[in-house]
Amino acid sequence: MNPDSVAHRWARAIAGFGLAAALVSACGIGNDESPRDIAPADQLQLGVNTDRGAGDARGSSRVYLLAPSVAGQTALLQPVARDVDETPSALLDALFSGPNAAELADQFRSAMPDGTTLRSARLLRGVLVVDVSGQLLQLSGGDVVDALAQVVFTASEVQGVRSVRVLVDGNPRQWPTGNGELRDAPLTVYDFPGRVASAQPAYPAIPTPTQP
Repeated sequence: MNPDSVAHRWARAIAGFGLAAALVSACGIGNDESPRDIAPADQLQLGVNTDRGAGDARGSSRVYLLAPSVAGQTALLQPVARDVDETPSALLDALFSGPNAAELADQFRSAMPDGTTLRSARLLRGVLVVDVSGQLLQLSGGDVVDALAQVVFTASEVQGVRSVRVLVDGNPRQWPTGNGELRDAPLTVYDFPGRVASAQPAYPAIPTPTQP
């Protein structure tokens, strides 16, 4: 065999291998040289399971979630639709299931700790006695107020419910209202004023009549 021919073949093989390696390298994803922002659509909330069985946002029943937060403002509640019976147990179970994947993507959230479950719900002369699991006691400060407001507003969607008493594992407790005052009496929506996001547009002020 001609040595020049062998050398020529080896040179062609090496050149081809180099070209293939260059193409593979060009198709790969390079490492970032510095930190970069992740687009909001590609972000996931840490510690939040997006498959919580919350169901589609449809139906005539409503539960209250925390609307997307605005810096410097108190968290507001916003009703979202759920296709469940308008009974205390069905509505509160739907509330404790949290936001669905689409709502999470829209920055809705719940103050309820993961794993919170409804033990019972009984309507007695207009007072809905709601007994929940002990996870609710993990909360403190404003998170407790947010969670209570979610329960009270959601439960008040049920016809005949005028107030809500919240128990934990069957035991009564004192709970803070919207202004931070501790109460052991049943709670109403009026204990959390200004907590629901309004769907109405801002109306212009009525002009003051011109004095003659």
